[in-house]
Amino acid sequence: MSLRSPAEVMERLDAIEVDLADRQVELEDAAWKWHTAKRDREKHRAETFLLAEGTVAERSAVAEKESATDGRDEEARYESLKAVVRTLETRASIGQSILRSQARAA
Repeated sequence: MSLRSPAEVMERLDAIEVDLADRQVELEDAAWKWHTAKRDREKHRAETFLLAEGTVAERSAVAEKESATDGRDEEARYESLKAVVRTLETRASIGQSILRSQARAA
């Protein structure tokens, strides 16, 4: 899409707004699931640490190994959605700058 006229920029900004609104619920859901999974992982790590034998470092290594992949899918989903939203926000900011520039040039 060309952004040569204010109308084109406004159309693109409107599309970004709709896209962000559509993703908001999905991002909130992913955030909830990730933060819940993170707490579960921390609990699993703590329980494993308490049950492990050896030095503190050895127990910590065992606990880390046992819980390392807990919540990985939830974290990946949340982080990927955050990246998409940041990209959309950056595009909106660029669009606003273009719009201001076009207004000054007119």
